[in-house]
Amino acid sequence: MGLTQQIKKEIQDYFISRLQAEETLVSRFENLKFASSLSMFFCINSKKELDLIRQLTLKAGRDYKKLDVYIFGNSDESFDVITNKSIFFFNLEDFTIFGKKKERLAEFFESKRHDLLISFDTTGFPVCQKIISDIKAGFKIGLNNPETKNIFNLSFEYDKKDFAYLKFYEQVLYYISVLNIKT
Repeated sequence: MGLTQQIKKEIQDYFISRLQAEETLVSRFENLKFASSLSMFFCINSKKELDLIRQLTLKAGRDYKKLDVYIFGNSDESFDVITNKSIFFFNLEDFTIFGKKKERLAEFFESKRHDLLISFDTTGFPVCQKIISDIKAGFKIGLNNPETKNIFNLSFEYDKKDFAYLKFYEQVLYYISVLNIKT
């Protein structure tokens, strides 16, 4: 290597070493089997669904070190019946009339980062799809809904009649291990 090339290389190395490397969400783990933080999203219409979510949260809490559960209540009912701190409830009152997140919700979403997001949304409501796209996750898994845009890295077909949260969660874990999805 000539003197000119060596000087260019040293200058490049100097500037590269001064750049701050930003850690991406995906660079935290080699493949999804080793993901440590999980977020789950639910768009519910009634309190009846909370018991199913409670059971699933207990199981997922054993599988992942860090778990955050987002529950969007698409009604005026109060859903604050679970005292688990990893569960975050919100509804349309947390948005402005123009569809923007209010400050509390915006700060919450900004502060959270996850390796993996599993969406259990079967409604396909646009507000739920927007919320899913706003959740910061390295890899997003959800249900294939033909009425909405696909915002997932991996999506599954499902039958509304036979859909169960726990069954879908176990199916996702199975496919993560079998497919050995690298990020």
